[in-house]
Amino acid sequence: MDESSVLEKIGVCLENKPKKKFKQSIELGLGFTGINIQDSTYKLNTTVHLPKGRGKEVEVGVFADGDMNVNAQKHSQHVLNKDEIESYAKTKAKMRKHARDCYSFIAQPDLLPVIGKTWGVVLGTRGKMPQPVPPNADLSQVIPRMKDTVRLKTKKNPSIHVPVGSEGMTAEDILENIKAVLDEIEKKIPREHIQTAYVKTTMGEAVRLW
Repeated sequence: MDESSVLEKIGVCLENKPKKKFKQSIELGLGFTGINIQDSTYKLNTTVHLPKGRGKEVEVGVFADGDMNVNAQKHSQHVLNKDEIESYAKTKAKMRKHARDCYSFIAQPDLLPVIGKTWGVVLGTRGKMPQPVPPNADLSQVIPRMKDTVRLKTKKNPSIHVPVGSEGMTAEDILENIKAVLDEIEKKIPREHIQTAYVKTTMGEAVRLW
């Protein structure tokens, strides 16, 4: 990757973004070639931490009881205890809204069976099944890191789209995030199979990186 060229094109993407009343995300799109993306050798289903952050707030939902529930409420607006987990499960629309409102989830390990049984159909299809976190974990560290962690998941098409930042971030910081994403992807898919790369803002036009 020619970093100076990529940096310049990220700058073009940021300069040409349409003005909106909300903070637009910056998305990286990659197209793969010469592989069967359905082959488990190449299929992606993992996460990567963005070293320079997302540049905007996202919500991390928490399923927890007791002290963990109390602590989680300091860092998330979407915290459910066991009774609430079961109560929400009676209304699919309520579960779906909760799933939409949160980018990712964490859960107290002993609640995973009930979450899987009641919420699996909603969270599983969205790739949002919760990550287990011990009740004594320092949520002031865990949740902010989760907010800057993005999913890498391929589906049927040989491509992937990943948030790598937001408007207001520098091109240099977005480049660092892109490099982190590529490093993780290349653990499964060699660079020679990444045929095309684009960046775009939420409402802007795509700018080809290579």
